[in-house]
Amino acid sequence: MDATNILTEPHAHRRFPEKLAFMLNNPIRRLLSPPDRLISKLRISSNDVVVDFGCGPGFFTIPIARVARRAIGVDVSQEMLRRTANYAKKSRVSVETIESDGNKIDLPDATVDLCLLVHVYHEVANKSKLLDEFLRILKPSGKLDIVERTKGGLFAEKLGPPTVNIDGFKQGIDNAGFITVEIAPYEKDSIFYARKNSLR
Repeated sequence: MDATNILTEPHAHRRFPEKLAFMLNNPIRRLLSPPDRLISKLRISSNDVVVDFGCGPGFFTIPIARVARRAIGVDVSQEMLRRTANYAKKSRVSVETIESDGNKIDLPDATVDLCLLVHVYHEVANKSKLLDEFLRILKPSGKLDIVERTKGGLFAEKLGPPTVNIDGFKQGIDNAGFITVEIAPYEKDSIFYARKNSLR
């Protein structure tokens, strides 16, 4: 099984609609699911350069900017990036934004400490190319953290992201040039902590 065949649900690759961007970043969501709760589990240091891929309107990007040396929000949508920039300005933090679908990320080789994706990886059409780009921009000690839904439930497939198979997901990431070092449960999700495979 490769990195492009790791999902169990048919609505993989369907992008979250821009018109519903308000659902991704609002006071109610921040109250019910504080982004700092997840950020605290990512082991980000004050010297890290972090890419929040598929950043949307900046729900996680802005909290990352408060703890990392450099926070970079990457998204395919100009509207989402505009919202991220506005949210960063309102929050008085510095955030960079890059428009990209993952096939090419406008960053130099080996300059990033961590690439983060939260409920985004299943939306990427060319996963192999994306992972190649992560391998390129990550430092030799670079990390890849991916958060995806691994527990279903009533209405889960209608209202939330698709559920992934943990074993298949891990195998796909490892086959692409990473080593999964830990899989930790997080609410209905799992956090896949991976790092570059120095032997590849």
